[in-house]
Amino acid sequence: MARSLLPAFLCAAIAFVSCSQPMSMQRVADTGTSPLKNRIPPPDPNKYRSVKDARDWQNPQSHGASGINARPISATTEAPAMSPGDAVAYLEKPPSIAWPYGLVVAVQENGVRAPGDDARIKRNREELVRLLEKSGVKVDLWPSA
Repeated sequence: MARSLLPAFLCAAIAFVSCSQPMSMQRVADTGTSPLKNRIPPPDPNKYRSVKDARDWQNPQSHGASGINARPISATTEAPAMSPGDAVAYLEKPPSIAWPYGLVVAVQENGVRAPGDDARIKRNREELVRLLEKSGVKVDLWPSA
């Protein structure tokens, strides 16, 4: 009887182990829903202080005129225009590797504007900065291009 239980026990153990995730994988899956400040380290100015060109900025950045373009990883990555609230939610999606400088976002106004855009651009920037700071994100303001 003991010998007939051994194969059944081994099969059950193999099935259990193969269907469960290792603890490290569970932690990775859980971090996708945690707030940014709980999964991204604090900003390290020593890593980005020398960046002078937006094309060299490696963290997420935001710029725009009619809306906010939140670029998740670099200046070469395109993103659709969105509201400040949507931009903050969008920035929750990139993995930790997309934040090499820590929890800091470059915010830059678009220098190309239509007449009458100034008030809307200022309002969008102020709202974006307020929401980012509320989320625990440091804002690095850049001059408009």
